[in-house]
Amino acid sequence: MGKEIWRVFKDILWIICSSIVSAIALHTFVNPANFAPSGVDGIAMMTQKLFGINMGYITFAINIPLLIIAWFFINKRYVIYTALFTTMTSYMLILMERINMYEYVTESNAWIAVFASGIMLGARAAVMIKIGGSTGGVAIIATMVQKKRPYMNIETLISSFSYVTIALSFFVYGNIESVIMAIVQMMVFNIAMDAILKSSRNAVEVRIITDKPEEFKEDILNNLRHGATILDGHGMFTDTEKAMIVTIINIRQMNDLIKLAQKHPDSFVYFSDVNGVWGNFRWKKVLPLEKEAKKW
Repeated sequence: MGKEIWRVFKDILWIICSSIVSAIALHTFVNPANFAPSGVDGIAMMTQKLFGINMGYITFAINIPLLIIAWFFINKRYVIYTALFTTMTSYMLILMERINMYEYVTESNAWIAVFASGIMLGARAAVMIKIGGSTGGVAIIATMVQKKRPYMNIETLISSFSYVTIALSFFVYGNIESVIMAIVQMMVFNIAMDAILKSSRNAVEVRIITDKPEEFKEDILNNLRHGATILDGHGMFTDTEKAMIVTIINIRQMNDLIKLAQKHPDSFVYFSDVNGVWGNFRWKKVLPLEKEAKKW
């Protein structure tokens, strides 16, 4: 219990730090540079530009209904962490405007704002993914979609929404430079996020060495909703029979799998990047355990 409380405490500290970094990136760098980032932040920034409403109010108004819906479909801790992050970020954005906090305003060095904000926003997104939350907006929708269709490439959904947001910004700012700045920022964002996550965003191959493979079965099939292959093995050091479970999961499910492994301290888990997936990773058939359940 003590370790769990300490872990939650550290997660909350990371959320607070991430929300502060997010608000500084948006208020200090993005807003005065006159371009809109991708996603919900971009929608909020454009709304602020058009109507003068602080983007903190807009992001909060967009995320709250999404989080309420998500509460009934996905992990509760994910929803709570995301709600805390979005609330803190919105509050910080409103506060920064009221105290007239410093803004990096310089036309000659506008590209510094692009790279600085891209790195900061990418870092906060990576931190939130690592602790089992998100930065809200389209990430919430993507997570709910992935819950129902785990084989689906949700990165395509996120990217498509991002590019649509960037394209719309042309009509708000009225120049192509703002669009180019937004595209470059998104590229820097992805590079920064991937550097922190240190893994491919396509998929991850996980290998679990255990002497109790059946204990992993329900979690992998019904919770992670992925198939797996069990291979027979023999421990060289222990001289006992072992099983190796091999499965492919999405990068955003790594936090769930690590929590699963923590329930089995005698297991050994290692994973590696997978740059492409084809075949049974996209299965749509009913799971064996679900078939069994339907009989009852």
